[in-house]
Amino acid sequence: MAESGFPGLDQAGLLRIIRKPMPYGKYRGQPLLRLPLAYLCWMERKGWPEGTLGAELALIYELKHNGLDQPLYGLLTPV
Repeated sequence: MAESGFPGLDQAGLLRIIRKPMPYGKYRGQPLLRLPLAYLCWMERKGWPEGTLGAELALIYELKHNGLDQPLYGLLTPV
């Protein structure tokens, strides 16, 4: 999966990203996968944060934007 922009992204890496809590803002503490698409669209227009978090948010945005997020909700631990 190196061409995904996440070299070495495997199942464990994907689980880590979708479960990672948002570190700040209105949705602080929410798993990245649970961020609303409207919020991710706003962030995309504003500009992704620098570094790893920006890349992770961009990945979540792409998953949601393309309708690929639904099967992943079952992998989240109960909030």
